[in-house]
Amino acid sequence: MTVANTEKLLNQILSILTPRQREVIERRYGLRDGKAITLAELGKTHNITRERVRQIEAGATKDLRGFIKSGILNDFLKTVNEHVKNMGGARREALLLVDLQLLLGEKPSPIFDNQVKFLLEMAGCPKYHSENDKFYSYWYQEESEDKKIVSFIAKLIKYMKTKKEKVLSHTSIDKVFSEAIKPHNLKDLVALNFISLSKDFHINSFGDFGLSDWSEVNPKTIRDWAYMVLKKEKKPLHFAEIAKSIENYKKSARSINPQTVHNELIKDGKFVLVGRGIYGLQELGFTPGTAKEVMMRILKDNGPLKPKELMEFVLKERVFKKNTIFINLQNKKHFNRLDDGRYAVNLA
Repeated sequence: MTVANTEKLLNQILSILTPRQREVIERRYGLRDGKAITLAELGKTHNITRERVRQIEAGATKDLRGFIKSGILNDFLKTVNEHVKNMGGARREALLLVDLQLLLGEKPSPIFDNQVKFLLEMAGCPKYHSENDKFYSYWYQEESEDKKIVSFIAKLIKYMKTKKEKVLSHTSIDKVFSEAIKPHNLKDLVALNFISLSKDFHINSFGDFGLSDWSEVNPKTIRDWAYMVLKKEKKPLHFAEIAKSIENYKKSARSINPQTVHNELIKDGKFVLVGRGIYGLQELGFTPGTAKEVMMRILKDNGPLKPKELMEFVLKERVFKKNTIFINLQNKKHFNRLDDGRYAVNLA
């Protein structure tokens, strides 16, 4: 179906209306320019009451629904319903409009979106689920399918909450799905489609999947974003590099101030300053402390070590210059050089 055919179909339907009815419908649903206006705005334009506009609209929609029963929309509705059925019986409104642009050979535009929504509303099939605090607006075919979707979402949320640690240990949505959706006997495409209806789930820039209120998956603050970047990079980064990475992954027009990142990280214990302006995550093995404190801890944990061995241990968790390590070793107050060339903590 081409753009012209779609417009022709709409014009055929609207042709049964009086000029005033048609104008009210076209402007109320944004069928002319993509901008829908209110009853009050229409009333002001025609110098009639808001209630009178509502009556005109109600009469027009009644006539249109009666006309549609003649079958004029059958081909259009067949295309829509077959696609919705293939997606499991429901489709998020925003995604359905994109799908139909391709299926009907349309160009994306607010006018096209409003035309499709108007035709579906007049036809009454598929049915419409309005947006609320839990779900985006979507179209669905049967009440039984709608209940199935709500049940699936509720069970998946429960699974995610009880398996949070396991879920977050995965690197992609594919690995999560293999276990999470198996009990529901749904194809991956259908399960993903159902999930897209819910506001409780989120897929981030890295492809990680989880609940929307998990900062590890859906970061909201600079600190959250910095944590996610460092966890993905698995290595320490300078706060300026972290700021740049946040900009890239966040895809925001606003630039991230490196100093803001530094100020946020320096006051949070899970971030470790491992070098000059360089931060790592404590959970990845990086520990706080001065060069002397790190060296003393390593020697206590591992026993006497040769300078090269000690340096390798230190550099795995901190970004120190080699000279800094050697200079600290010369401090006899804290370190003893043994006869075999190894160093130990001075316990005296």
